[in-house]
Amino acid sequence: MMPHTPSQDRSLDMIVEDTETTARFLSRLRMARMLAAGSNDVPLLRTIRRHLLIKLLRAPNLRMGSHVRLDRSHPNLGGRLYLGSAVEIGPRCILDISGGIDIRDAVTVSEDSLLLSHDHNFDDPDVHWRDQGQTAKPLTIGEGAWIGARSTLVGAGTIGAGAVIGATSLVTRPVEPNVLALGSPARPIRLRGTRRVAPTGDE
Repeated sequence: MMPHTPSQDRSLDMIVEDTETTARFLSRLRMARMLAAGSNDVPLLRTIRRHLLIKLLRAPNLRMGSHVRLDRSHPNLGGRLYLGSAVEIGPRCILDISGGIDIRDAVTVSEDSLLLSHDHNFDDPDVHWRDQGQTAKPLTIGEGAWIGARSTLVGAGTIGAGAVIGATSLVTRPVEPNVLALGSPARPIRLRGTRRVAPTGDE
């Protein structure tokens, strides 16, 4: 696994020290958003788009489908996006980077998936939920993991290296490495390569 260094995190790091750095980041993010939302219908444009995204996001061997959305709806939370090498993000995925998303090497996020890294506070019945703010829910997807099509990850924490999330799953808690998990909410089914029931994380 490639070392995950602070210098690499600076690629898209919203924890900045001055307004000039912030402005440079926002400029790159705006450009990346426009490119990510584009179409892959024309081969030449697809190639140009891919190389520009790799340069902007500093993500070697990145493959990104058409109409992907990079969303930072709550800038007050800070937030960042780290993409490792050989990451594949399918068409029409939405990545909410408000609370921070860390996608390690060789991860696949299949089409129409939703990755959320924040949650809304709503416990006080005397205050409208819109006025109660948000809580960052940083999301990490470990090396070689696969997120199946139309899956939603919210408050999941860490998806372990080599884990597989079945299509259309709703993941609301961490998933151990090399575990197959699926369902709504997603539950561990088994460890890859075995028939043993996977750990639940409740121990």
